[in-house]
Parts: sequence; structure tokens; C-alpha cells
Amino acid sequence: MIFGSVRRGTRVSVDNERCEIFGFCEMEAPATFKIGPDGKLRIRRMIDRDGLDQAISAARLCPKQAIRVKGEGAYDDE
Repeated sequence: MIFGSVRRGTRVSVDNERCEIFGFCEMEAPATFKIGPDGKLRIRRMIDRDGLDQAISAARLCPKQAIRVKGEGAYDDE
């Protein structure tokens, strides 16, 4: 699992065990997500507010629900 932090506890994580590299996240949020040459999804360490909004959109589009956004301003607060 990899994480990107935004601010005050907001976290973006990817479960690479679930991810099947469809690439919707990279298309939706190219500044945040990148599929590496090894076929694994990477996340930028620091994500700004626009990046967070795009990451939330990418998480909603993920057919395998491999992306989670939790914390302040996230859709998946718990």
C-alpha cells in the first residue's frame, strides 16, 4: 500500500493487491497517479487541493476500488 498526504491527516492510498492497472486514475489525476514501468501504480507524496479533488474523482472511477481517500475533506471519512 502506498500513501500520499494532503494536509492535516488527509490520506490517499492505493492497494496494489486490488489494483489491476486499468489506468482510469492516471487519466483522471495525472499529476497524482502514475503507472510505473514495472506496472505498479505510484502516488505523489504531496498532493495539493486540486490534486486531492482529482484523486477523489479517480477513487470514484476505480473499478476495483483500489484507491482510498480518507481524512479532512475526503469522501471516505470514517
